[in-house]
Amino acid sequence: MVKAKLNSYHAHGNELKSLKEKLKLMKVDLKVWICEVFGNLDTTKKKILKVIEKLDIQDASSDLSKGDKLKRMDLISQLRVTNKKLESLFKQKARVNWFKHGDSNLKYYHYIIRWRRLRNAVKGVDVGGQWSEDSEVVRREVKTLFDNRFKATQNLGVRLGDVDFRSLSLEDSLSLISTFSMDEVKEAVWHVMNQKALGQMGSTLTSSRIVGMFSNMIL
Repeated sequence: MVKAKLNSYHAHGNELKSLKEKLKLMKVDLKVWICEVFGNLDTTKKKILKVIEKLDIQDASSDLSKGDKLKRMDLISQLRVTNKKLESLFKQKARVNWFKHGDSNLKYYHYIIRWRRLRNAVKGVDVGGQWSEDSEVVRREVKTLFDNRFKATQNLGVRLGDVDFRSLSLEDSLSLISTFSMDEVKEAVWHVMNQKALGQMGSTLTSSRIVGMFSNMIL
C-alpha cells in the first residue's frame, strides 16, 4: 500500500524536495487508511465491553440462548484482537516519540551519575598530618583502613561471666542419658491421655526425663 501510494504521487523540484512532498501526502493518506481499516480502537473497545456486560447481566438473571452465547464468544475474540491492536499502536507511538524527542531523562540521568561519582571519589588522604593525592598512596591507605576494620581479633569486648543462665540440675542432666523402662514410658503416655499437656506438678517424671525418653525412642 505504501509503495503504491508513493509511486502514484507526482511532486516537483529536486529529489529531496520531492521526497518531502510525497511524505506529507503519505501522512494524510495513512490517517485515512487507519480510520478505514482500524477505526477508533478506543471507541470500538468500549462498545464491545458494553455489549459483553449486557450479556453477562442477562446470563446472571437467566440462561442465555445458544445464539447469545456464540455472540459473546465472538465479542470476546474481537476484544482480544482490539487489545492487541491497541498494544501495537502504543508501541509504535512510543517509538516515534522516542525518535522525535529522545530520552527525556538522558541529561538528568548522566548528571546524577556524574554527581555520585564525584561524591564517592576519594581524591586524597591525610597521612601523618600531610595531605596526599598520589594514587598509590591513596590506594595503600584505603587498603590499610579496611584491613584494620575487618581484621579478626581475640578480644571481642563481650563478657558473659556475670550472666546467670538457667541450667539443669545434675540429676536431670544424668536422666537425659540414662536408660528408661517400659513402665516409665507407659506411665508418661497414660498420664497425658486425659490432658493436652503435662502439668508442672502433675507428672511423676521430670520434663527433662520425658524429653530424654522420647528422644531415645525416635533415635
